[in-house]
Parts: sequence; C-alpha cells; structure tokens
Amino acid sequence: MFYVFPITIPANTPATAKTKTTLKLTAGRITRVMLEFPAGHVGLTHIHINSGLHQLYPTNPDANFSSSNETIDFAEDLSMDIPPFTLQAYAWNLDDTYEHTITLRIELESLKASRSLAEEVAALLMPLEEVPAG
Repeated sequence: MFYVFPITIPANTPATAKTKTTLKLTAGRITRVMLEFPAGHVGLTHIHINSGLHQLYPTNPDANFSSSNETIDFAEDLSMDIPPFTLQAYAWNLDDTYEHTITLRIELESLKASRSLAEEVAALLMPLEEVPAG
C-alpha cells in the first residue's frame, strides 16, 4: 500500500512555529519512505517525521530534511502494529514570499503479508525441535 501526504507549508513559517500534520496509516510494516522537494524550494523548506515525541526521520533529533528538485528515498523496516497507527510530520518554511509543498510517500506492507512484532517475538521464543537420536 502507498500513502501520499502533500504537506503545504505557508511562507514565513519559522522552526519555532512548525506546522504539524498527522499521518494516518494502518497496521503494517513501513518498508519505504520518500520525500519529494520540487524545484524552487532552494533549501528553504524543512521537515522531520516523528512517532509521538520520538523523531524517526532523520534519526538524529537535531537534524531535518531540506532540499530542492530532489526526492529523498530510503528503505525502512518499521513495524506499525500498535494503535493508533499514526506518525507526525513537522515542517517549516523560511521563504518570505511563497508557500511550498513537500510530498511525503510511505509504502506500507499490510500485517497480513508481514508478521507482527508479537509474532516475531513468539517465533524467537519457540523452543527448537528436538533432533532424534541416532
């Protein structure tokens, strides 16, 4: 499944007053994340993605994504098996004239196709089958 979130950030939105967009997903495993910065952003728009208070992307909490005429695309392996199945995008725009839109795309494999965290833990804890002697 692919989720697409166009996030428009008004001009003159400082980092101290970031816009917050709730990204509603479903249960599953995030396998890919893409952030599209069209031409014209010239590094003035910024974004980071959180799960609650924890910043996920980029991983280091003092960083953010910012670009122009580029799609940042990376593989992921993040289980989303505990409700509410949401992430939060925090964005700001230092352009004093124009609003800008960053398009966030998330590829999510349904839980039917991937094992839940509970299933993975159970599989690790399963005793090994006894090998017959002889």
